[in-house]
Amino acid sequence: MLSPVNQLEKIRDKWARGEVCIGTNATLTDSTVIELLGEVGFDIVWIDMEHSAMTLEHALNHVRACRGVGMAPFIRVPSNDPVVVKPFLEMHPAGIIMPRIESVADAEQAVKSCRYPPRGVRGFSPNRGVRFTARDTDDYLSKVDSEILVILQIEHIDAVNQIDQILDIPGVDSIVPGPFDLSGTMGLLGQTGHPEVVAAMQRMLDVARAKGIPMGQSIGPNPDVLRHWIDGGISWICSGGDWYLMYQSAEKLRALMSSMT
Repeated sequence: MLSPVNQLEKIRDKWARGEVCIGTNATLTDSTVIELLGEVGFDIVWIDMEHSAMTLEHALNHVRACRGVGMAPFIRVPSNDPVVVKPFLEMHPAGIIMPRIESVADAEQAVKSCRYPPRGVRGFSPNRGVRFTARDTDDYLSKVDSEILVILQIEHIDAVNQIDQILDIPGVDSIVPGPFDLSGTMGLLGQTGHPEVVAAMQRMLDVARAKGIPMGQSIGPNPDVLRHWIDGGISWICSGGDWYLMYQSAEKLRALMSSMT
């Protein structure tokens, strides 16, 4: 029997039980990193194709590695352009994270880029999604919209101010703030803990929960901040990342060894 392609059903099952899905981020190119993170027990890995040097081949290998360790891959793509998004959709990840959503128009374009006509403009040529013909095409078409989450990354205060309208767009499956860029559009670049920035993200969460749409977070590993959002009703959260975790562990080991010499 074929194993689940992208592990999304595990995420939905946890959400149905009222549980928070936890994850971290990947920017390094070696898929061994993905296997390691999956063995640790993370539910999700955020594969960052916006701010990394990864190629499409690297991303595909990461998605494949996720299947082996039962972890759901969320790919942050470079933009909501349908031509740019298309090859990532063919990898059939659990979610596509669309960055730099600044308006209702941006959000509408993001959804259209991920959906086939008549709901969108995605070109048709699936391979991994149909399991290389092991899956019937009609079955694929009837279910594909529920198999890849369209996740909007809200990174501008203008989009926060339009969050009600954005979340009313059919096909928006989840949202996640971009705290640093959001803070910059508020004249508070880097001050992600500023009360006004936190209030903007809280507004997003309040509206999302009222509309029954899962909201995620991508933040640093500060225990108090993590607790704030987890207790506040977030549905999924990613923190840290491959290079960050490697550096922190290496630094602790170096300090320990240095103290003994």
